[in-house]
Amino acid sequence: MTKTTTKGRRKRHYGVITIAWLGALLICGGIAYLLMQESGRSTGQGVFKPAEKENVRKAIKPRTQTVKKPSNARKEQQKTRPLPKEHADEMAAKAEQMTKMQLRSQLQRFQQMVDKMREHSNAALDRVEQRQLPTGAPRDANDVSAARNIPQAGSPPLPADASAAAMYERLRQYEQEIQKRNVAVNAAKRTLTDGLSFPEVYASLTMSSSSMPSFDNLAAQQFDGLEKAADIAVRSTGDLNKYRGLLDQASRQAGLAGARLEGLFGGGRSMNRPGGNSSGQPGGNGEGDGGMAIGFSNDDGPKAPMAPYSGPKLDPEMVKAQALPGRRISKDAERKGWLYVNSWYMIGPWESYGRDDFAVVHPPEIAVDFDAVYTDGKIGEGIAETDAHPLKMVGPRVKLDGTLRWRFMQSESMHNVPPVTTGSATYYAYTELYFDEAASMLVAMGTDDSGRVWINGQDVWQDRGTSWYNIDEHIVTFNFRQGWNKVLVRLENGGGGAAGFSFLICPKDAI
Repeated sequence: MTKTTTKGRRKRHYGVITIAWLGALLICGGIAYLLMQESGRSTGQGVFKPAEKENVRKAIKPRTQTVKKPSNARKEQQKTRPLPKEHADEMAAKAEQMTKMQLRSQLQRFQQMVDKMREHSNAALDRVEQRQLPTGAPRDANDVSAARNIPQAGSPPLPADASAAAMYERLRQYEQEIQKRNVAVNAAKRTLTDGLSFPEVYASLTMSSSSMPSFDNLAAQQFDGLEKAADIAVRSTGDLNKYRGLLDQASRQAGLAGARLEGLFGGGRSMNRPGGNSSGQPGGNGEGDGGMAIGFSNDDGPKAPMAPYSGPKLDPEMVKAQALPGRRISKDAERKGWLYVNSWYMIGPWESYGRDDFAVVHPPEIAVDFDAVYTDGKIGEGIAETDAHPLKMVGPRVKLDGTLRWRFMQSESMHNVPPVTTGSATYYAYTELYFDEAASMLVAMGTDDSGRVWINGQDVWQDRGTSWYNIDEHIVTFNFRQGWNKVLVRLENGGGGAAGFSFLICPKDAI
């Protein structure tokens, strides 16, 4: 019994040892297999067959191409991403509606000018026809029939839902008639002054070569050679931005034409009062007409003098020491002094051609669209300022390619500077102030050089001419409403120096 038990134990002991060795061999074999695979991957040989290796290379090749795709191509693709037709049509109609508001205002202005020029030309031609001819003068010396036959623009009347293109073309017709009648007036004056034959003088004079390009020509510039504006199809973000650029150019060309025509009436100023409406009453109408009642001065005429400053109404050092930044105003706040607004969305520069008025209206005066991209901005160089100093320009020199977008700007002081400072430029700044309840506040404004301010659509201040910056160039009482109040500032830099503005508010009883 004892021997049998010992042999059984030995057999079991040998079996355990055998299993352990077999397990060790399997583990070693597995490790060797893995090492062979790793060696095959690093050398390109080993357990993979050539065909299998080629398949692996083909599998990873597209991934390599995706990684190396140029970033600017992705950006370009984002700029021209497709838009649903209904959404694209809605955005295009919205952009056109804003332009139509401005062109409609221009139509009223041009109608006034064409009516006035018709009166001038008819009166001048009447005097020529009534002139006593000396003996031996040609029989037709007083013949003004050619000037009498100038076609009258404005027929048939435009429908109420006329497109921006139709309004623009009607403005071109008005411009051409005004220029032609002006030639007739000049011919009549010379005829009467020098005792000449009207037909000869009239034939020798030519109309001004400066005139509005056709809407189709503007479309061809924006859409790379498109023959007709009627063929425009907005189907992507790129198309939408081009269409906005076309409408911006139409607005600008209309404004420049109005400026040229104003100069024909001698004085270079509007027939209406500055800041007024067609009835001559002061004040803005809140409709965004943006000073269309104010005309340009002539290109070669005298520039506006330095705007007068009547002296300090506030202690600038005291205000600077005590004023705090803020855009939310509460009646229960412990702080009751001056607040300055240093957070703005800004855009610009647009070309101002050295003018000293606000006759050319830019899109922000029609509507503020933070997503819009405009292509009619100023081209050249400017300073991207890194300091909000009112006199110094500190920052790198940058190139301007005419592309404009809204930018959020926050100054470290009460003085705000545009994104890029350059001469003969127009900028806009927009912000919103929140009042927990309606309040009457003092508003102090200052600009370098000239500027214009709207609050909730009301034209509250216009500063014309060049001027140094002062925080209290204008102080006005304004009744802010409960909730958000919209503030839009137009800033003009007439020279090549610094530009900027400030906007401060204070409760009336805190002064």
